Amino acid sequence: MITSITTEARRDGIAAALEAAKQATAAGQGTSTSITWKGSELVLPVASVDLDLVLLNPHSHRISAQLQSLPQDVQDMVAGSPYGYEAQEVIATILRETPGYDRIKLALQNDGQLDAGVITTGGVLVNANTRAVALRELRKRYVKVVVLPQDATTKEIIDLELLLQMRQDVKQDYSFPSQALFIEDLINSNSFTTLEVGRRIRSDLTEGAADKRKARELVELELRLLGLMREVRTASGGLVKWTYFDDKRQALLEIDQDYQKLKNTKPEEAARIRDAQLAGVIAGLEYRKLREIDTPLLDNYVEGALREVGALAPHVDALLSAGAPSQTGALDGLDLLDDDDVSGAGPTLSGLYTLLAQAGPDDAVALPTATGPPVELPRKAVAAGLYGALTTAIENKQRDNRSLDDLTAPIVHLKEATRSLDKATTAHADVRQRVGFDQSAFQAALQEYQRAAAELLSAVTSSSTSSGTSNAAEAGPGA
Repeated sequence: MITSITTEARRDGIAAALEAAKQATAAGQGTSTSITWKGSELVLPVASVDLDLVLLNPHSHRISAQLQSLPQDVQDMVAGSPYGYEAQEVIATILRETPGYDRIKLALQNDGQLDAGVITTGGVLVNANTRAVALRELRKRYVKVVVLPQDATTKEIIDLELLLQMRQDVKQDYSFPSQALFIEDLINSNSFTTLEVGRRIRSDLTEGAADKRKARELVELELRLLGLMREVRTASGGLVKWTYFDDKRQALLEIDQDYQKLKNTKPEEAARIRDAQLAGVIAGLEYRKLREIDTPLLDNYVEGALREVGALAPHVDALLSAGAPSQTGALDGLDLLDDDDVSGAGPTLSGLYTLLAQAGPDDAVALPTATGPPVELPRKAVAAGLYGALTTAIENKQRDNRSLDDLTAPIVHLKEATRSLDKATTAHADVRQRVGFDQSAFQAALQEYQRAAAELLSAVTSSSTSSGTSNAAEAGPGA
């Protein structure tokens, strides 16, 4: 890629390629394609433009989350000189790392470029950025594009990107956070109404009142999910990157649904459950288990489960009474993340959620104590402890709700204990050499396990002996 080409030379080269495409089409030797432009279909000739003339789009909403997850100095460099060599290489690297890149590259290698991209007269790609990077890697010389009219405005180009990239038949999906950021940008630009954006995303929606409501609700939902992502990022001081949420959409949907059900009638409970669910997300709890986090779980099961985690047990009282994190990431007008005071609503995981959010993967977490100074533990150990405690609490709640049959209870408890031991083995291997790992607390917990296991084995052995004696007596001397 040559980025030292002057703006005039770039425009001239694209104009020449477009003129050649028009002449070929007029002679019946070229091809044309249509795009939706200004509300109607516009047929344009497909031009073969030298890849050296093409500029990757730094404003493409497909990569907005990835760009905003980069170090601030890199973001500043891209913003300051978006079409310079370094910035273009950063964008190319992001595109190579997006899901589906290898598939697109292989398809181009095997079948060639079947669909034309869209480019401005100045050489900036509206779409087909990923295809351009792949074609360069394949050492191809040209990219097939249609060239937009010279008078194309920024709003018209964004509208086209929305139509091209966000329809359900898109060839490479936006990441979840990138789509949400795109929608926010569209709404904040005041160029598009909520209804217009919703109907662009769902082109199958009609002019009927019900479909118009669906379109608005779709956009409002995406903005609420964006608010949840921003809430976690705010609580973490920016340590949690946008890309962290690429596979968290379903989890945030579960959290949003629960919050919406309670926020008007029980706002304190809604906030308490939301923070506990966010803590579960950060600890790695899968979305199906998030559904189980509710008021009864927090009131009746979480504290006991946390006290069973040796590393967290000394800090439970302080952790469960810690205040809720700041809600400064709320979106205006959506009544989303109200600054609720959950301090009097019962045990809350808000403090633990904030501590985990503010620590990097390899950092230590300063756990508060009831009387003494904080104790530092590796974040991974704290997250694993919370994960195990929430899992145990959920299993205990489910078991109680099932009214477990007494005849199967011993087997179920043993299976749960086996799973917990497997998790303890993995967690111990990860932290045993780490500074701050409390060996004495681990040994005390290990002794408790050995005592419980010995009592179980003794009870089982005694039961088996008694059963054998009883059976022999019943059989009689000549049996």
